[in-house]
Amino acid sequence: MSLSPNTLWPPNDKLVPITAAITTKDDYDPAPEIKLESITANKTLADGDIQNAQLGADDRDFYLVAKRAGTNQAGRTYTVTYSATDASGNKTTASATVTVPHDQGK
Repeated sequence: MSLSPNTLWPPNDKLVPITAAITTKDDYDPAPEIKLESITANKTLADGDIQNAQLGADDRDFYLVAKRAGTNQAGRTYTVTYSATDASGNKTTASATVTVPHDQGK
């Protein structure tokens, strides 16, 4: 699983479209059910920081705001988690992150 883009720069408080690329493989079920389970952040989220995300659905396109606290050297990290459930009921989850760095330094 990957998210694009996975870095939001500059941190200008604007919404950025995010797309999830998800690949699944199951020996018996060619099309497991995919669900967006959660979007969390390492810092407190405000209303509007995440938009058009439908939890519990196969939603691979949503918006995240490019925002972080100016004094926080770690920046903000969003963690996006999806699940895949096959026809037998076997479920697995995967997560990927999108970061809003403090700066573009090394």
